[in-house]
Amino acid sequence: MSRGAGAVLAALACLVVLAPTAEQSAAAAGAPVAFVRVDQVGYPSDGPKVAYVMSTSAMNGATFSVRDAAGTTEYAGTLGASSGRWSAGYPYMYPVTFTGLTTAGTDDIVVGATPTVTSPTFEIAPASTLWDQALTNGVSFYQDQQDGPDYVPSPLRTAPAHLNDEHAMTYSTPKMNGNGDFSGDLDPLGTTMDASGGWWDAGDYLKFVETTSYVVALLGVGARDFPGQMGVAAGSSDFLGEVAFGVQWLEKMWDDSTKTLYYQVGIGEGNSKTVGDHDIWRLPQADDTFGGTDPADRYIRIRGGSSRLAGQPQPGRPPGGRLRSVRPALRLVRPHLRGELPARRGRRLCPGRHRPDRQVADHRPL
Repeated sequence: MSRGAGAVLAALACLVVLAPTAEQSAAAAGAPVAFVRVDQVGYPSDGPKVAYVMSTSAMNGATFSVRDAAGTTEYAGTLGASSGRWSAGYPYMYPVTFTGLTTAGTDDIVVGATPTVTSPTFEIAPASTLWDQALTNGVSFYQDQQDGPDYVPSPLRTAPAHLNDEHAMTYSTPKMNGNGDFSGDLDPLGTTMDASGGWWDAGDYLKFVETTSYVVALLGVGARDFPGQMGVAAGSSDFLGEVAFGVQWLEKMWDDSTKTLYYQVGIGEGNSKTVGDHDIWRLPQADDTFGGTDPADRYIRIRGGSSRLAGQPQPGRPPGGRLRSVRPALRLVRPHLRGELPARRGRRLCPGRHRPDRQVADHRPL
């Protein structure tokens, strides 16, 4: 496993974990609160190794030690100057570098503060040992999120879902407030489209061009640059099938005849007239008949695609941007697609915000 493939994987999933030790007692006593952030997957034996201490107060000069499973110190050092703040609540952040430690095993980090701060355990091992299973798990994750009739059976998926998306009604973009809420009803365009397929987004059952295009690009780059870990020679961690799946859905979202991009399937937040995806808990296969004939649940049963015509500006942004062609991605996945797919070109056709920026700020470091 190369280091570069590990970096791609790290961009796809959050590989660090907050690990409080004695947090409640320290907070109750008014003592500084600190955490150690480590790579949850682990560190390659011959690769760089950096953890981070985030603290409510200065910890310059505090000692740290890396211990094996028996509690024996294998590496030690001292915290230097803060590298900046993690957030307003944790204005001090210190890198803990222990690249010189190459011994394989299960370790933790102890920082000699008051109170002592201990990290969760982590592995040091050859890169292939650390990342092969994580990459395979990544493929399984995307397969579990596949929507439409061609689902991949797994313990989490036992039936196809959202078959009604094959005949989704299209709608113009509603006027939304700063929280992403709209009042009244959606304005149908009178045209149906095939919005089936694609991945669900962020734990709900909505589908977005913006997030899907990012994932397709990132997985495609990984498969191209690291074929032995993410591409044609990767075995169980071959992502090319997922890249093709994503591109095929993106192609459906662009209507070349009308120069229209359908950028979203489903609505997140409902209102007094309708139920939205975020308002209820249910299995995905329940949606096609959810609520029977209750009109409040109509956008759960019969989901729609929101659109913008070529030349329409995104709310809050100037017009004139361009939606770049997906042709480069097609060059990569064409051997895995059936038939030829024409190039697509058009204006930028972006939605209004699905969620206000303050709700997604925590994801930006990824």
